[in-house]
Amino acid sequence: MIHISQLTVYYKQLLALDDINVEIKEGEMVAIVGANGAGKSTLLKSIMGQINAQYGQVTFSRHGLKQIAYLPQSQMIERQFPITVKEFVAAGSWRKTGIFKRFTQDLLKQLSHCLEQVGLAQSEQKQISELSGGQFQRMLFARMLMQDAEILILDEPFNSVDMQTTRDLMKVINDCHQAGKTVIAVVHDLPLVKQFFPEVLMIAKSIVAKGPTHQTLSENNLSAVGFQLTNNCIDEHLVCEGVC
Repeated sequence: MIHISQLTVYYKQLLALDDINVEIKEGEMVAIVGANGAGKSTLLKSIMGQINAQYGQVTFSRHGLKQIAYLPQSQMIERQFPITVKEFVAAGSWRKTGIFKRFTQDLLKQLSHCLEQVGLAQSEQKQISELSGGQFQRMLFARMLMQDAEILILDEPFNSVDMQTTRDLMKVINDCHQAGKTVIAVVHDLPLVKQFFPEVLMIAKSIVAKGPTHQTLSENNLSAVGFQLTNNCIDEHLVCEGVC
């Protein structure tokens, strides 16, 4: 579905991605892993066309950019903006409604279903500034679901949320995958990756490995991207150079 060929990206004159060549097949569920500064978020933004590559390209064999739903890192959203949960999630349907079209009964039903899926059915009239960290992340998931896209791209979807929220949102992702959607997610929690993600793409500015999770998360590969295994714990050791 997604073909990435010789992709090379610089960010503020620093090399962020170096000659990335990889294919993500339709219906795959892939976790992107790597230490800080490995280029994980840059790769996502390159797939979505938000960052221009110095060399190489990203092409789609069937679905295009209009079929991508993106879940950004939560800190990228202004939480003090005066908008309700319902209004925020409804904005996910903008490709269907445009600016001036009315919100149909079918879309209202879809909106209610998305809020229910993430456990926010009783919070639709709250201001987004009133939400806890976990509730805020649930809201971002609801907006992603509202886009009803074939490709889901998630950037650190479980960062700074509690275990119950992680379980609930992981179920949402699994349901989407079971429905045939392609899922690409940057995930730092490697035990979570091992438990739920069938495929892993490991990068350290260039491709280290891609394949079945149990093979890709080998000790040699983890060491290659700046992780060390110490007493069954995983520690990061790659210094961030300002490239996400």
